Amino acid sequence: MRDFAAEHGCGVREIPRGTIVRLRFPYRVGHRNPLTECLRRYGVWGQRCDRKSLPDTELSSEFWLGCLSGLVDTDGCVRERINPRGTVHGSMEFATVSPLLAAQVSDVLLRFGVANRVREIYRQQKGERSINGYVVASRRPIHIVEVSRATALVHLAGLLNLRIGYKAARLGKVAHAVGHVVPARSEMHGYDESVALDRVRSIAPVGTRRVYGVTVNPSGLFVVNGLVAGAT
Repeated sequence: MRDFAAEHGCGVREIPRGTIVRLRFPYRVGHRNPLTECLRRYGVWGQRCDRKSLPDTELSSEFWLGCLSGLVDTDGCVRERINPRGTVHGSMEFATVSPLLAAQVSDVLLRFGVANRVREIYRQQKGERSINGYVVASRRPIHIVEVSRATALVHLAGLLNLRIGYKAARLGKVAHAVGHVVPARSEMHGYDESVALDRVRSIAPVGTRRVYGVTVNPSGLFVVNGLVAGAT
C-alpha cells in the first residue's frame, strides 16, 4: 500500500504501531482516483449493497484471511452467552444484505475448515406500506454467516487477525472459554481439522451407469481421489 501511494501521489496516514494504513488521493481536475479504479478492477467497488461480492480470482490464503478479518472488523460481531447452568457459549456472526457475499464468506470459511451456517432474517420496520392488501417491505433481508461450534470458534480465533480491539479481545475470550470442548467424533458430527470442506457447485443427470459399492470397516466413509465417499 505504501508503494501504491508513492506511485500515484496518495497521502498516507498510519495508525500507531502500523496496524492500519490509510491512503487518500487528493482531488485533481481530470484525474481519476487510482484507489477506486484499483478496487473496480477487482469488482469490489461501485456495486449495490445487495450485489456486493468477493473477487472471483485465484488469490492467496493470506489474502482471504485478511479479507475475512476485515469483513468481521466492519460488519461482524462476536457474541458471548452463558446459559442458566453457567456454561459459556459463543458465536461469530457476519451480516450482509448480499446473498452472494454471504455464500462466498461461508465457502471461504469452509475451505479453512471452519464449520458455519447461513441464516436469513427479516425485521419489520415502521412505515411499511400496503399496496392492494400486500405488504411492501422497505428493508432487505439480512443474511448472517454464523460460526457457533466450539471447535470451529477456537480454530477461527487462530486464523483471524482482527484490528478492532474489543472484537479481537472478545473472540479470544470466547475461544478460551470453549477451548476445553473436544471435537465430536461420532458418525453424525465428524470433524477433523485436517479436512477442508467445500460446497457442491452443481449436480447434473448423466443417465444410467453401472456403479460399484465398496465395504470399508470400521468406517462407512473413505476418501477417493480427494473426495469423501460413502460405502453401501
